[in-house]
Amino acid sequence: MLSPFQFAFLALALISASEPVLGRERWLERGGRAIQLNPRRFGQDHPAVLDKLRAACGGGVCAKLAGGAVTPLLAAQGECTQQDFADHIIDTGLTLNDTTTLASLVEIAKEYRQTEKNTPPDFSTNPSTPRNSVFCQTAPKHAELNGLVQAQDPANGNVFFDPATKKSVQRGAQANTIPFAGPFNGTLLDL
Repeated sequence: MLSPFQFAFLALALISASEPVLGRERWLERGGRAIQLNPRRFGQDHPAVLDKLRAACGGGVCAKLAGGAVTPLLAAQGECTQQDFADHIIDTGLTLNDTTTLASLVEIAKEYRQTEKNTPPDFSTNPSTPRNSVFCQTAPKHAELNGLVQAQDPANGNVFFDPATKKSVQRGAQANTIPFAGPFNGTLLDL
């Protein structure tokens, strides 16, 4: 007869020798079709400019700015939200009464304005079509931001994502597929 210790050892040996139990995986579906999950090109999952912004000033002011700076870079946000937030960064710098910090925040706002926005691919095509983000068609509040636009992935071609309609737009079909000319600052924008 087996002692309780030997019985426990034998039971453990039998359990560990058996095949692992595999559960059934359930696919995420929408409209009866499997959802395609694509990694974001936002490798840029966390743009470096956010860390610079967080460290630019003390007292939690810049940490709060860095936290708010993520939302304007998301696909569903309006075409001018990134530019408006860059203006907000400079406005905040003006309230700090520190010329060194202000100069730093102006440079960060310029870099932030040129950070690529997150845009979803067009899944209605097969294979899916990568898209650019549309451009803001109003002048920025601060002259330091004149002529600056968000970066675009050169591999995306001439297709843009319009957050207002949630649809693809070809370059030239709408004014916001071409950078805002605004006040001439001596440089020409060419994509």
